[in-house]
Amino acid sequence: MTTTTKSSKAGTEALYRRLADVPWWMVIILIVGAITGYSVLTRTEYQDVIRFVFGLPWNKEVIAQAERQEDGTWEFKSSSLAPGDYRLYGEFLDETGESVGRTETHLLQVPKEVEKVFIKPLPSPPATAIEEKTAALIQEATATAGEQVEEILFYDDLTFLGTLRKIWRSNGVFLTIKITLLAFSAALVTGLIFGLGRVASQNPDLSVGLGRRLLIGLGMTVALIAFQWILKRPTGGLRVSTPILILLGVEAIFFLLPALPYTISTIYVEVIRGIPLLVIILYMGFVITPQLRDATDGQLNLQGLPAATIGLAFGYGAYLAEVYRAGIESIHRGQMEAARSLGMSYFQAMRYVILPQAIRRILPPLGNDFIAMLKDSSLIAVIALPDLLQMGRLQISRTFRAFPGYNTVALMYLVMTFFLSLIVRVIERRMAIVE
Repeated sequence: MTTTTKSSKAGTEALYRRLADVPWWMVIILIVGAITGYSVLTRTEYQDVIRFVFGLPWNKEVIAQAERQEDGTWEFKSSSLAPGDYRLYGEFLDETGESVGRTETHLLQVPKEVEKVFIKPLPSPPATAIEEKTAALIQEATATAGEQVEEILFYDDLTFLGTLRKIWRSNGVFLTIKITLLAFSAALVTGLIFGLGRVASQNPDLSVGLGRRLLIGLGMTVALIAFQWILKRPTGGLRVSTPILILLGVEAIFFLLPALPYTISTIYVEVIRGIPLLVIILYMGFVITPQLRDATDGQLNLQGLPAATIGLAFGYGAYLAEVYRAGIESIHRGQMEAARSLGMSYFQAMRYVILPQAIRRILPPLGNDFIAMLKDSSLIAVIALPDLLQMGRLQISRTFRAFPGYNTVALMYLVMTFFLSLIVRVIERRMAIVE
């Protein structure tokens, strides 16, 4: 009994010590956040904005609707359904938009590779699945709809996996999270490539391996000339360049090849960091994307999510390249010398010795850049992507309530960044290097 009492006291004291270590500013933020969250979640105008920017509801999707006409008839509007299984039901709405009832759920199976036909009205739902050779929902029985019903919305009651897919494809908050994850992953790879180029030799000895490089350049020149000749022969295309110019250009590139990694990486970092990220996104969305689409006759279309992802990744890659460079240069040169003395090549030493130590040191800065990208992802609204900010603006344009709209958007960003900041703090503590 005494041992149990002592252990409980020790656990209580440990809990008190942990609570005492919580920063005062975090306590204030939590209190203010709780009060703000309660105020937001209990007011209708804020609830409407939250529901809109989250793409709620997630468990059902409107796929058709029917409206009562002045003569008492019903006009059905629907879109084609892809092959698959659907759990459909109709919800009756009165003239005020309030629900006054619903039909039972029908299981509809749409087979693959079938023609579009009309679904016959269903006076009563059968117990078994309804299998129709159709890819379009057109009608549902309206016998149960009373005169007070002005509209019927047909929902697909999604399964668990279908709900997850809908969440991943939804706009607003989840589009912001998705594009941040995709763009930051691409920026990590881009930054690593150009970061390695930034730590390469600025003035390498061009004579080392010169003969081998020139022979490779000569072989590539012959291949390019042969490829150009094959393309020109059947089509009679325009003359682009002479073999001599091709030879000189390729050989010049291979002659300067050891100096190109540092030069190209430095140009990329200095130029991109000098251009605002908004300009890069606009350039990608309205200059590069249309040019690629026109040049490929629509085969390569990066409009929308791909353009925004590439723009964010390309812009942040320059900043992450400097983070990688700083992390690599923070490792003592003796580490590289020791690895080379063991017989490792430069790339082996960088992969197995330098980069593991450097990445451990740069994890906190990378976390801060991830938070910064999450906030800067709001810039994709300028190319009409329905992210969190754009969905908030759409809701404001519908309701003309700017105050709750922008307050909700700001609160959503604050919650996400605050949560990520806590994760970064934990990473900093666990990855701290004791000198």
